[in-house]
Amino acid sequence: MRNQHNTREALMQKIYTYGFAMYEACLFLDTHPCDIEARAYYSSMRDAYKEAADQYKMEFGPLHISDVDASTYWTWLDDPWPWEGGSC
Repeated sequence: MRNQHNTREALMQKIYTYGFAMYEACLFLDTHPCDIEARAYYSSMRDAYKEAADQYKMEFGPLHISDVDASTYWTWLDDPWPWEGGSC
């Protein structure tokens, strides 16, 4: 269980890191829309974020409320909450 927790935390750290980098690049691009390097950086961070988020969803379940498929069961509640030992 501890190894899974470390993996979950490491994956969440990647998601936070890529999300932050993507957001910062977006802010820079708001004032420098023609910067080719910045656009390439944004694209690479976006792709890395999507890959990490997809991996998280596959291994641990929904990451965002929009990831929940509520057609058969409300899966949002399946994982432990942060105060129950889950990652936030």
